[in-house]
Amino acid sequence: MTRTPDAGIATDARRGTDRRDRVESPGTAGPRTEPALRGEAGAARKEGTGAARKQEAPGPAVSTGTGADTGTARRVLMVCTAGRGGMLSVIESYRLDGLFERWGVRLFSPHDEGSLVRRLYLAAVEILRFIVEILTHRVSLVHCHAAELGSFWRKSIFGLLARARGIPVLFHLHGAEMKVFYDAQAAPIRRVISWILERYSAVVVLSPSWADWVRSVAPDARVFVLHNYVRMPAIEARRPGDGPVKVLFLGIIGHRKGVYDLLPAFAKALAARPGMKLLIGGNGEVEQARARAAELGLGDSVEFLGWVGGDRKDELLAAADIFVLPSYNEGLPISLLEAMSWGVPVVSTTVGGIPELIRDGTDGFLIEAGDVPALTRSLVELAGDAGLRQRMGDAGRDQVMESFSREAVLPRLEQLYADVSRGRT
Repeated sequence: MTRTPDAGIATDARRGTDRRDRVESPGTAGPRTEPALRGEAGAARKEGTGAARKQEAPGPAVSTGTGADTGTARRVLMVCTAGRGGMLSVIESYRLDGLFERWGVRLFSPHDEGSLVRRLYLAAVEILRFIVEILTHRVSLVHCHAAELGSFWRKSIFGLLARARGIPVLFHLHGAEMKVFYDAQAAPIRRVISWILERYSAVVVLSPSWADWVRSVAPDARVFVLHNYVRMPAIEARRPGDGPVKVLFLGIIGHRKGVYDLLPAFAKALAARPGMKLLIGGNGEVEQARARAAELGLGDSVEFLGWVGGDRKDELLAAADIFVLPSYNEGLPISLLEAMSWGVPVVSTTVGGIPELIRDGTDGFLIEAGDVPALTRSLVELAGDAGLRQRMGDAGRDQVMESFSREAVLPRLEQLYADVSRGRT
């Protein structure tokens, strides 16, 4: 019996989930320049090309999977937010690594930061552009990058419009709180969500644990595990100093990322290891976190940097001694991959796909979300042992190079593109 392309995807997904020691999940980027997409929206919505970043480790050319030269013009429509964060970083890495050029990618961004009126206008314009595109061109496939809440429903409009035209769709779930979002819905809405997921050619998730969840709510969904990936920096660029032990946090400042656990844990660790410095980069509840740090008497031992990206982020990672992300919900955080690619030991939590990335005691320390004493102990132990930091940092970099680099992940994405685009169902 002839196997359909979708059936092949389902088989490949199951193979990937059986290899827990080398998880096969969605790809995304290392050193990258988020402003390139935000500041050049017009160019990004066309093919978009990017120059290679500085201080990137040399590596082999990325394979384009099957049929890099098929003799037919490719046209992939990619749908993603233009707002700052890990999802946009994934898209920027795709551009830098040539995916846009090889596959003729057109970018649609139905969401950005700003007022409600601006966001509604942007969504309407991008939906109309998309409709014109699928009515007037032969499209190879549509790749939607989605999270929870409004992101899910917005991207579903694009995905279902494409399916109505018989165009294959990859629906790429990045949302750390997708489970919370699904569980909060009334039963009829949960059934709608499940029905939508089962309509797509493939639902792409970041880790085997997320694949298990999708299958539990949408049994007929074709699930494919694809890690986020990062571009490996040159190890010579790393330069931790001899001064205070620098603890780095990068992410949205608020409860979900565990900032209000990190501050008291750091205060206690500082009492045991004086001279440490906590650097917090990100937007969100900055003033509330700053007030909490003042209550704890942290003074100059903590610095709030605001949102950081590009070269500034690379500088912080190159100089960091410890990276910490004590989150309550996650997919597969780009920030952890980036820190490990720079050889920085990490402290994080056993949520989402993180346990499939970090080997507790080898690449860093894993704790339960909300366990402030365990977070304190981890910081104290790493701050007091430079040799341990070096060993964990080296192990983490090797782990990322093997399973979460562009060389490991991007060829699998392009193979999926090739497989899915063959069958316009």
